[in-house]
Formats: sequence, C-alpha cells, structure tokens
Amino acid sequence: MVVRPPANAQEATVMGDQCNLLFLLCKLFSATGCVNVVVNSIAFGVSRDPFMMVMVAAILLLYAAILRVALRWKRERDDYRFLSQAQTLFTGLGFAWGTTIILFALNGTADQTVLLLGLASGVVSTPIISVPMAVAFGFFIPNALLSIYAVCLVMPHADMFSATAFISFCCYAAIGIMFTNMTFSGRSEARAALQREIETVNVFLREYEQGSPDWLWQTDRDGRIAEATPRMAEAVGLAPAILNGRKLAGLVSTVRDNEGAEDRNRQDLAGCFQDRQAFREMLVRHEGAHGVRWSRLTGHPVYDHRGRIAGFRGIGRDVTAEHEAREKVNFLARHDSLTGLLNRRAFVEVVADLCKEKRSFALVFIDLDNFKGINDTYGHHAGDQLLQSIAGRIHHSIRPQDTGARLGGDEFALLVMGADGEEGLAVAERLAQQLGQTFAVDGIKIHPGASIGVSACPKDAHDPQRLMMLADLALYKAKEQGKGKACLFERWIEEEHHSLITREAELAEAIRKDQIGVHYQPIVDLKSHRIVSAEALVRWNHPTRGCIPPSEFIGTAERCGLMEELGEVVLRTACRDAMTWTTPIQVNVNLSPRQLRSGRFPEILAQALEASGLPSERLGIEITENVLLDQDDKTLRQLDSIRSQGAKLILDDFGTGYSSLTYLHEVEVDGIKIDAAFTSKLPEKKVAMIYRMIARLALDLNIYVVAEGVEEPSQMEWLNQNGIRFAQGYLLGRPAPSPPATRVEYLA
Repeated sequence: MVVRPPANAQEATVMGDQCNLLFLLCKLFSATGCVNVVVNSIAFGVSRDPFMMVMVAAILLLYAAILRVALRWKRERDDYRFLSQAQTLFTGLGFAWGTTIILFALNGTADQTVLLLGLASGVVSTPIISVPMAVAFGFFIPNALLSIYAVCLVMPHADMFSATAFISFCCYAAIGIMFTNMTFSGRSEARAALQREIETVNVFLREYEQGSPDWLWQTDRDGRIAEATPRMAEAVGLAPAILNGRKLAGLVSTVRDNEGAEDRNRQDLAGCFQDRQAFREMLVRHEGAHGVRWSRLTGHPVYDHRGRIAGFRGIGRDVTAEHEAREKVNFLARHDSLTGLLNRRAFVEVVADLCKEKRSFALVFIDLDNFKGINDTYGHHAGDQLLQSIAGRIHHSIRPQDTGARLGGDEFALLVMGADGEEGLAVAERLAQQLGQTFAVDGIKIHPGASIGVSACPKDAHDPQRLMMLADLALYKAKEQGKGKACLFERWIEEEHHSLITREAELAEAIRKDQIGVHYQPIVDLKSHRIVSAEALVRWNHPTRGCIPPSEFIGTAERCGLMEELGEVVLRTACRDAMTWTTPIQVNVNLSPRQLRSGRFPEILAQALEASGLPSERLGIEITENVLLDQDDKTLRQLDSIRSQGAKLILDDFGTGYSSLTYLHEVEVDGIKIDAAFTSKLPEKKVAMIYRMIARLALDLNIYVVAEGVEEPSQMEWLNQNGIRFAQGYLLGRPAPSPPATRVEYLA
C-alpha cells in the first residue's frame, strides 16, 4: 500500500483534499503525541533505561519532522511529495511508538497495567481519522503488531481476556480506518465531479449567452437584479450599472397569456418572488431604449448553504417578433382582413357571451343593396374599396361600447349596447340614411344603399342563434319594403315566415300528391271569333283551402327551388290535356327563368311531347324578358333547342321590361304578347301609338301579336279597328279546367 502519483484530474483533486485534512491531523497528532510520550515516559521511569530514553527522543524527532513536512506542503502545495514523505514518517512513528510501548511494559509495575492498556489503545486508535489509507496503515500496522505483543506477552499479569479485548479493539480500529478513508474518498470524488460539472455548466452558460439571443438574470433575496449581464442590458435597453440594484418585478410588467403552461398565469412575477415559486415561460412587457419589448422569463429560487433563500436565477428570451406575429395572427383570426371589423365567428362569440351574461342590446343586420351589380360593373377592386368605406362609416357612426362586424360578402352587423328595439331601429334608420349617401371610389360616385333588420335582447330572444335568425327575418322584410329600409322585428314577421315554411312544405307535398291542376284561358282570333289557342295556368287544388291561384304560391316555388318540378308537372299536364281536346288548337305553357338553370328543360320538353303524343307544333312556350336578362350561352342554347323541336316561342309581357326590341333581335320568336298594363289604358293616344308601332314591327318580322288583359268592349273594338287580330282576357274567357270551346260566347 504505497502512495502513487495521481493519474487524472479527479485523483489529483482527491489527493488535494487528503492533504488538506492530513495537514490539520499532522498538527493535532504532533501536539498530542509529544505530550503523551513525555508524560508516559515519566510515569514509566524513562530515566532508568537509556534505550527507553532513545526511543522517546526518536518519537519527538519524528513528530518534529512530520510537522516540518506539513508546513512545507502548506507553502509549496506539492501533494504527492507531502503524502509520500508523510507515509515514511508515520511508518517510522508507528515502529517507534510500538517499541516504546514494549519498553513501558517491560519497565512497568502491576499497578501500571491499566495505564499501559489505555496508552496502547489510544495510540492504536490515532489513525482512525487519518487519510490517505497508505499513511494511516503505515502508522497503524507496525504500532498495532508491536502493541499486541506488549499487551499479550510482555505486560505484567498479562491474561487472555485483556489480550482478546485489545486484539478486538485493533481489528475495530483497522475497519474504522478503511471505512473512514472510503467515505472520505467517495465524498471527495463526488465533490470533484460536482465541481467539474459546475465548471462545465459555467462554460456552457458563457457560450450559450455569447451565441444565443437568450440572456441570464439573477436577483437577490429582495428581487433586486444582481450582476446584470451585457446581453440582459441590451435586451432591456438599459445599462448594466442602471439595472443592478433595481427590482426586476418593477422593471417589467407581467402579461396574462393564454399560451403555454397552465401555471404561467397563476401569479405575476412579484407574486412568484414573494412565494418563492419557480415559474416557466412567463410573458412580460418592458419599455427601454428599443421601445416596447416582450420577453419570456424562466426562473427558480436559489438557496444558500443554510437553506435560506438567496434570490432567484433564470433565463430571459426576447419574443417581441414572435409575440407581435402571434398577436397579428390572433387579430386576423377574429377580424375581417379587408375592413378590420370583427369577423362572423368572433361576432357570434360576442353575441353568445352577451346573451349568457343577460345583457341588454340591439342586434342590427345590414345587407348592401345591389352590391353584386356594383362589383360586376366597376370591378372587384372598386367593390373592396366600397366595403372598406362602408365599414368606416359604420365604425364612425357607433359608440365606443358598440361593436361592428363584417359577416361576409356585403353583409355587416352591429351591436348597440344597452339599447332596446326602438333605439336599435333609430340607429339602423340613421345608418341606412348614411349608407345611402354617395361614396367616392376611384373618382366614381356610387350610391349603394343598405337594407337593415333589427332584433333586441332580451325582448325578442335570449338565445344567440334565435336572436340572429330574428334579425335576419327583419332584414328580409326590409328588403321586401324596398331599398334603403330598416325594419324592426315583430312577432307577425316570424309568423309569416313560419307560414311560408309551411307553405313550402305543403307545396312540395302537393306536387308529390298530384294536387297541382291546370286551368286554360282562351286566346281568340278577333276576326273569326274562333279560339285558336289556350294558355295553361297552374292552380293548386288544396284539400282544405280549395283552389289557390298562382299569385299565392309561384313566389314560394321560386324561393324554395320547386319551380323546375312544378313547371314540369304543368308542362306534362298541359300536353296530356291538349291531346284530349276535340279541336286541335295550340296550348301555351309559361316558362320560368329558374326552369332553365339546370339546363334540363329541352330534355324535359322532349319527354313530355313523347309521353303525351302531342305534336310539337301545337305547343307554345311563353317566356318573359327575365329569361333573357343574362343572355348566357346556356340559356340561348336551350331556347334554340325549344324551337328546333318544333315548339313555338312566344315573348310574354312585351313592353314591361328593359329592352324588348333588343330581345327580338337576339332571339327568334313566333309571337309576342303585349302586356295587360298597356291594354288596360286603351284607347289613350300614347298607348295607341305604341300598340300600332308594335303591330307594324311584328308584321315586318312575321310575328303574330296577342293583346293581353282585354276586359272592356271598347278595348276589343279598338283592337279590331287597328288590325290587332288576337286577344286574351276576361271579356273573352276566364281560366277554366274544362277544355276550351271552339268559339267565344261573347262574340257569338
């Protein structure tokens, strides 16, 4: 067991710790050892034995040498040299003490047995607290062996019990030396490893702070910044000298943040300092030389060696760009990107929250009039600018506590806080007036106008979905009243809406159950007095309400998408009925624009003619100018297909639309029917001139003319005098379900 040079840094650290302890033990052992040897030598009569005097002197010299070696290590810090010399000196000291104890046993009396055992035990136990093991056992082994010899064999009145007890004590001392050294070495190695880790962490922290945008911070127990780093000073925008000593919680303000861990928002920074609570990714705001900045702080309490709070330590990270980007994303998630108003989702959430809190407010729905036409005429760019201008007027017309939103397209909404229905209607009327004023867009003056519906919470509804539905119903009613109108919801509006829904369901059921019938109104040749054709007019044979005229359900069919199905029923019924008439006259069927949307009408027409067997030349299809408004290719192709199948095309309600003459140029028709609005005013001079002009035009185009709405004999007389050959009206025959007669009874 020899002291060896350290093989690595850890062994060198352990050896240094051993030297520190051994230095103290050298001073302790030297002092106590010198006293013991002098006192006991006097007790055992050292003066009687010259050899004993030599051994005592040797012990004193060895203690002096040990003390000298220790003091030199203190100056030079040569660990290996110190331990090597100490091992040699302590081994020599062990032999000297063992030999001296033998001499004390030889010269001692029986009365000194206890003193001898005590001295031997004390000297043997000395290296129990000594390190390293080579030094400790260098002293212990020779001293223990020689002491055992003295106690067992040389000591006066030596006995087996004393010898056994002393040998056991020596074994205990040997085990104690081993455990002491192993424990010391383990702790020393652990301390060395910890120190290396600390140094490594410090290196990493320095490199991290130099190469990372994050920065380190530290406070004392009062939360005051200690040793502010340059990176922290740069992030906060203040000099390190200014930062040191300032309270960190007073320098920044904690921001409630919905992102991240749940414990982040439980307390602010000052609360965490006060409660000595660690925190993670806490969002804080601070102002400095760089303006407003946002950072996230992570920290934990630091304790001193007595377990008392010493302060806080942690890392800060500048998240200004990230925070501003997230704020922008959050804003866009809740606001319309074009107008900056709340979007539909956010607005619905606000309405739901207000209803949940049982707040009083008026809900205003706004729909622009003719926005599609403006968009199509001036382009989407102008349309977007118009929407922005409208949003600006809405924003400036409301109070700070009110809320505006764009629900999508040309739909806007408004919350008027603390208002009832009447107050909400007053706001809506003022807003309708403002939105009806001129808007300048790219130098173009536009008059969009808006229809507005109003409902009130809690008077009308507490449920947000129902409240919005009622505002929608009021908006639709405002549109029915004309452009630029505002309407407050009333119960009758909902009742009318439910009635409409019921009518839609009943109409769909009526089509399925064959409750749709057809009446026929004759078209008469005024010269021959004969009926030349009949117009098929739909009727609803309701099981309880009787015969319902088309004016009460055609609009319903168009709104709910039943027009194509209803028109097909009328077409097939008219073709089938016409085949049963004794006189093979023409039957005319009206065609709605909605029947052309799917593009299936030519196919339906062909199937109806084939199923009924009706010759196509006996069928007339009456169209209004509404069919021709768009003049898209699909519509024109279907109209060409109708004529190509042999059916006649008749332009109905001629003169009431936008450009009847243009349509005569675009579409080949076989006849025109002059609207009853003109006929009812005959024989006024202007109307008469229009009639004559249309008649001459039709003659030139080889198109026949039918005068609609003939109800007075004077009207029929004027038509006869001016060459209008065909007429239709109540005077000549009312619509009836029976087949038309051959001649008109009135004329007969």
